[in-house]
Amino acid sequence: MRLTLFAPLALVLAASPALAADPVHSVESEKPYVAYDYDAGKEIGKFKAGDAVFSWQEGSDPAFAHALFYSAAGDEYEFRLVKQTGNGFDSIEGLWDIHRNGVLLCDDCVGKAYGLDGAVGDYFKIYVGTPFAYAENWLYSGWITHRYDY
Repeated sequence: MRLTLFAPLALVLAASPALAADPVHSVESEKPYVAYDYDAGKEIGKFKAGDAVFSWQEGSDPAFAHALFYSAAGDEYEFRLVKQTGNGFDSIEGLWDIHRNGVLLCDDCVGKAYGLDGAVGDYFKIYVGTPFAYAENWLYSGWITHRYDY
């Protein structure tokens, strides 16, 4: 008898969206699209190679975001999320470090990765501003080659 009384309550609680875990996403790219080196004032449209990976749980800490790519001229660039300030189903916001050839060019700069809700074959963007404000100064964009959602 006791089990019968609690069974409907257990079903309601199990089905409640408030108690369900927030979705987790992982997006990967092995195909650079375009980049902009704000320090040098030039667009990069040709690449030797590039990889990017993003992993986050909606509304939770921590998130991981990292992009490493090589321009056709041989320069190595790295965009690294060092502190998350927010995220959603399609974006990760936070502070980023940007390196070119191992030299730190932008330290704890405000930026975001977005378009992360796209399907394989769609593109994403990372825009990074300054240490004081978000701006579309630095850019790295790539084609999504793998995604996992659970």
